[in-house]
Amino acid sequence: MSNNLPDSREKKGASGARNTLSIIFMSLVAIMTLTFSIVLLIKNASLQRETDAVKSELDTMDKEHFFTEGEMGSRIEEARIEAAENADRALREDIKKRLEEGEGPNSIFKSLFPDQLVVARNNRYYFFPISDKIARHGFKSDDFEFDEKGFLRYKGENKDFKYKQGIDVSRFQGKIDWAKVKNAGIEFAIIRACYRGITEGLIIDDETFEDNIKGATENGIDVGVYVYSQAINKEEALEEANHVIEMIQPYKITYPVVIDIESADSDNARTLNLSAKEYEEVANVFCNRVEEAGYKSMVYGNLLSFTVLMNAENVDNRDIWFAQYNSSLYYPYHFNIWQYTASGKVPGIEKNVDLNICITEY
Repeated sequence: MSNNLPDSREKKGASGARNTLSIIFMSLVAIMTLTFSIVLLIKNASLQRETDAVKSELDTMDKEHFFTEGEMGSRIEEARIEAAENADRALREDIKKRLEEGEGPNSIFKSLFPDQLVVARNNRYYFFPISDKIARHGFKSDDFEFDEKGFLRYKGENKDFKYKQGIDVSRFQGKIDWAKVKNAGIEFAIIRACYRGITEGLIIDDETFEDNIKGATENGIDVGVYVYSQAINKEEALEEANHVIEMIQPYKITYPVVIDIESADSDNARTLNLSAKEYEEVANVFCNRVEEAGYKSMVYGNLLSFTVLMNAENVDNRDIWFAQYNSSLYYPYHFNIWQYTASGKVPGIEKNVDLNICITEY
């Protein structure tokens, strides 16, 4: 028995050591578990605080920045009205400034409605889409300018562009010294031959026609003639054409024979209720008869003539004499003669006279 005692003590010592290690290990596990639990509690508390803060912020945003559908609609409408008022105010200020600086209404219309022609008549404005079917004249807004004598001069980039200075006259210019007119650089004259009465409808010869056509031709000035038309149907248009053809037979006419289509300034005018189709028929019947007689025909008019009175597309095959008193053309379509002022001054003519440039060789 005594021989087995040491072995037994060794076993008891080893067992005690293992128990001590187990206790230490379990204690460490308990400490780690407690620490982890504390960390979780701290994180949960922090997360709750963050959640509460976010909820509080959202509640504030909901009160200050988020609206019901009705409230949002009201705010959008208020913003739209304010934006429209600001834009309208800015536009009025811009137009006012441009008018004060001397810019004409046609130039302003052109910038505001670049794809339309705006025409005023009887205190109303009419808007006509610019047609793609009619050839354009191709000039830029700054291609022309007035010189010191009041004549329109071309200053564009086309060095080969040629044109002639001319006038148109009637009894309103009185007696004319055509030699002085020639020396002033005038190369052509369109002379009124006759006119039809606005209300009575009678054709009346211009009392200065013979003096003017003789004086112009004798001084080497090319001449054309025009008829102020108030024809209301094709029969009267033909009558006007035949009348002027008879008047010009003794003379050398190198420029066109023109029918003047304008709106008469009278509430009793015979043409007051003419339709565009009727105006176009008058113009075309007149021109056809003139061409049959061997002369070049032409239609004269202003912006109103080629929009309200007639559709420009329906007289597009004619030579055009266009009236616009400015150095910049608002009218976009082709033309052959441009009447650019009614208040020109030319030596040999005491009164104001219409000035023109012709861009076609006749």
